[in-house]
Amino acid sequence: MARGKRKDRSPTFEVITTIFTFSDSEKAQLASIDPRCDDLQSVQIGKTYEGKFTLKWEPHNVPGDRNGPSAKYLLDTSVFKLLVDKPFDVSKAITDILANAWAKLNIANGAAAKALMPELKGQLTEAATLTGDETLAQLIATACDDILAKMSGSPWNEAWNLVRSWIPTFIYMDDWLAFKGTAYLDQIKQRKDASQLQDDDRTIIAIMEMAGLDLDEEVAKGAQSDREQRMLDMNDASQTLTNAIAQRWSQKKYEVQFNADGHHFVTFVKDETAKALVPLEERSKGFQWFFSFDMKFMYETDGDFENAVILLDEPGLHLHAAAQRDLLARLEAYAVHNQLIYTTHLPFMIDMNRLNNIWVAEDRPGEGTKVHDEWAAADKDARFTLQAALGLSWAQSLFIGQKNVVVEGVTDYWFLSTMSTLLIDAGESGLDDDLVITPAGGASKVAYLATLLSGQELKVVALLDSDEEGLKAQKQLVHNWLLSDSDVLMLGTVVGIEGTCAIEDLFDQTYYLKHVSAAYTKELGGKALKLSSPPTNSIVDRLAAHFNGLGVPFNKGRVAKRIMKDLGTKQATDLAAGTLDAFRKAIAAVNAAAARWGA
Repeated sequence: MARGKRKDRSPTFEVITTIFTFSDSEKAQLASIDPRCDDLQSVQIGKTYEGKFTLKWEPHNVPGDRNGPSAKYLLDTSVFKLLVDKPFDVSKAITDILANAWAKLNIANGAAAKALMPELKGQLTEAATLTGDETLAQLIATACDDILAKMSGSPWNEAWNLVRSWIPTFIYMDDWLAFKGTAYLDQIKQRKDASQLQDDDRTIIAIMEMAGLDLDEEVAKGAQSDREQRMLDMNDASQTLTNAIAQRWSQKKYEVQFNADGHHFVTFVKDETAKALVPLEERSKGFQWFFSFDMKFMYETDGDFENAVILLDEPGLHLHAAAQRDLLARLEAYAVHNQLIYTTHLPFMIDMNRLNNIWVAEDRPGEGTKVHDEWAAADKDARFTLQAALGLSWAQSLFIGQKNVVVEGVTDYWFLSTMSTLLIDAGESGLDDDLVITPAGGASKVAYLATLLSGQELKVVALLDSDEEGLKAQKQLVHNWLLSDSDVLMLGTVVGIEGTCAIEDLFDQTYYLKHVSAAYTKELGGKALKLSSPPTNSIVDRLAAHFNGLGVPFNKGRVAKRIMKDLGTKQATDLAAGTLDAFRKAIAAVNAAAARWGA
């Protein structure tokens, strides 16, 4: 519902809709309920303002009446099998009745079929009795009773109940919902009895429940004079919660201590970095946030820490930069068995190792809030956090210019810039002087970095490896109209190498393997390099396969450093003609793209 139209809201209005796709095991469980569930692939579940669910099965919704399974199916699988090996006249008497019933009433499923069953049962048992087969008559009567029982329960209701049990727990937390550890329990009970609980009250009750404490019992004990027993109860509860945290959440170790004086209840807490137990409210805002979320996570998932959708609004606002980085690692641990989504305006809360997980949320006039991954299409305010996180200062950066070549990695930067210099020293053409080579740190990051640069009205050409990841980045850039096709260059295409192609494939193979052998002398132990994989694969991939067979990881950067040292002693004429020709083509393609931009 759009903002500003509160009067138009209806309790039955669907606030949110989500599509859940079934796994193979889930499909099998659904199929076991009813044959018509066999081809279900997903379910669309919505929720209204009044909290009711709506659902739609995919690829088809529930056919016909939802009250029960197909009567024809049940009769086919029960009554008909009783006729096997029966004389023809007996079988015909029964099947004629069934055929007549289907033709006259068009039995399919649901209420109409259930209404027919008592009459149909009488007709079938009477026909069997007239044939003289009393045993068959009894079996048919039993089968009809079983069919009616099955039809009384809806398979779709059963399927929905099963699916509903699979819906994950949704946990929402903003930066301000910190758990409170101090309260007067009698006052909380009064508000609870009056159905006027506040957020702070709920956090106290949650902590108590996880510690095995009952609010009503503790209020009653608060009026008693047995302080020693009360202290023992508090110590036991403290150890219960401390142990529960230690057993279920290994990422953070807390020690909790409860103290109760009459109705006054205080929670002391510390972690492994603290030296003393301190009341929760007196700990730092950052500590309170960590502890509060861990407690809420544990409470909402009943200690399982699994199958939850975690929604965090601006986490880490009270943390300094280093602690925000620690929080990122913590969030990664939370997400191991859960789906985690968080919003942030903090540059240090952007995970630069997972750029493909970053989406922009912005308020668009007439459309409301839109969440998308088209960075270049976002307004400058929406891009600001991303630009800050990437460390991109458009006016002062040493790695960004008005004309940019974005490459995948630092080895691309080393080799392309060095070979350009060697060609220029030999009196040939190198890269345009105005071009700045920027390594992105991977094919997916080429797409995002190129998008951000072009969004700042800077000129960009992307040079990508001809491999699966490079093709994905090309598709993202070109198909989303972020860069023109002529500004996205595939390395293999521009140099004329078929199959997968990376910057290392531009070097003469003998030359490159010589430096591989030198870099891995110890690991190879005098053994010759054998590239057994198809020659259409990149030399780096083929080497990785070879070294994997030796139980040794292959690091192309280790080889690149040796080649860079060697190139520092070389002139262009010292290198193989094929190497020079390949780099000439790559440089020419980049320059040609830059020339189309004009001055």
